[in-house]
Amino acid sequence: MMVKEDEVLRIAKKLDKMVSKRKTDDALDLLKELRGMAMTLELLQSTRIGMSVNAIRKQTSDEEVILLAKSLIKSWKKLLDGTEEKSEEKKSLSLPTSSLASADSKDQR
Repeated sequence: MMVKEDEVLRIAKKLDKMVSKRKTDDALDLLKELRGMAMTLELLQSTRIGMSVNAIRKQTSDEEVILLAKSLIKSWKKLLDGTEEKSEEKKSLSLPTSSLASADSKDQR
């Protein structure tokens, strides 16, 4: 199921409001909601939800909120790392095959 951007934005807004009011009581529910969503790189970038989650993590003293926020951020970072690897592959595929072969032999040292 595709996660809708406005759902993520709704949560981001609520989290940001909690941060600005310094009241993070309901943060856990929102983070649990996020955990249940299939996040995409596009959503992470367009909603900046990671920023909101990180801000909550820094502000709350609730251990459970901190742990959940950290695990969300960690799993989202994997999405980011995954795309960097993919773009590296694309770069190497666009090289002429002769330089690919020589690049491969260099890697095997």
